[in-house]
Amino acid sequence: MRLGLLALSTLMLSGCSWLGGFGGAHSGYNTMAQSGGYGSAHSGQAKLGPQLGPCQIYSPNQAVPRGCDPASVTLATPGGHGQFPQSPDFGSGQYVSGGYGSHAAQAGQQSAHYTPKKRIRKPKLRGTMSLGFEKSFSGDYLDYATFPVSDPSATYDPNVYAEGSTTGTPSTGQTTTTIYTAVVEDIQRPNISFDDVHSTPMNLKGGFEYIMTPKTTLFANAGYSYAEGEDGGAVLINGELQRRVTTQDYDTSTGNPVGPPVTNVGFIPNRRIAEFDYDFNDMTKIDLEAGARHYFSPIMEGQTRSSITPFVGASAGVAHYNAQSFNIAQRQVFFERAYTSGGTNPEFYNVDPGTTITVDVYDGQWVPKGALTTGLEWQMTPKTALAFETGVNVEGGRKYLNGERGDSNISIPVTLRGSFNF
Repeated sequence: MRLGLLALSTLMLSGCSWLGGFGGAHSGYNTMAQSGGYGSAHSGQAKLGPQLGPCQIYSPNQAVPRGCDPASVTLATPGGHGQFPQSPDFGSGQYVSGGYGSHAAQAGQQSAHYTPKKRIRKPKLRGTMSLGFEKSFSGDYLDYATFPVSDPSATYDPNVYAEGSTTGTPSTGQTTTTIYTAVVEDIQRPNISFDDVHSTPMNLKGGFEYIMTPKTTLFANAGYSYAEGEDGGAVLINGELQRRVTTQDYDTSTGNPVGPPVTNVGFIPNRRIAEFDYDFNDMTKIDLEAGARHYFSPIMEGQTRSSITPFVGASAGVAHYNAQSFNIAQRQVFFERAYTSGGTNPEFYNVDPGTTITVDVYDGQWVPKGALTTGLEWQMTPKTALAFETGVNVEGGRKYLNGERGDSNISIPVTLRGSFNF
């Protein structure tokens, strides 16, 4: 009998342990939620917390649910017990502020169920404005061998501008005549370069740039350039300054010369005696060009808030110049002042020809052009950028009025360009 009661008690105690009470069930849930897998965590959440939506996740590191756009995925807020249950799939739950952002995008890229499209960060079109100048370093504006110019230097005679005086009279028995003049030794008439004719041309351009790929763009520009005409000594005449002193004796009773005159000549060689200045008219130019740029990887990436990107470019187009001409003016040295100063302090005066002498050189015309450039672009804001650009610009030679073609103009442009993204 005792043995039967003992067996019955043992059986009842075992059953109580297997069925459990209310407190035991609660404790069992906590233990399973903390150590169990995906199924147990989901079951516990269904009983004690809000249901997850189809596009909700526990952790920012969780993959995007199948069929959900990363932009619509959100983090589930904690409920019930104040924390998310742990799971080998999701990791431990935590409070997260804000919406689903960069972590979801990263998770979306890692997910096998969603492949985001690659997007070009830069816009497709932007407007540009630039201000710059260009300095010519090769090519002649006026080549006398190709375009001969007839100017007064070819017939220059220094004796026309001689200075002198006479002292004494035949009645006094002697006269002394002093003449200051010169003899031409050398005429310098060098070709005139593009850089000598005008001041440094300033140009203003506007256009558009189309972004084909993240590193390649196409552009088209229209520009206007202006430069003032220069003036200066284009033809220089050097000569020998002379002072001729002639003495003549006279018979005081008759006033007739006595014997031949005696002339003494003093001279100072190799001095500037005359200049022929060319005064060129102003230059205006219209540019039309199209080309492409290739942008490299940004430099100092991560060290500055804004990117600085090097680039190279090439363009081709046409340029239209206005008609070109120049006026000729002669400047003549004061012979006496130049001689008495030893030729070291010459003074010049303007010779009035009576009428203005003008030489026409070019008609208004179009010429082809091309350029190779390089520079740096600074992306100041997401919509605005500033670029420094330089390179080599080549323009075809213009035709002189006699039909012969002149030299090409090769210059170095320096440009500051701003752009705005549309």
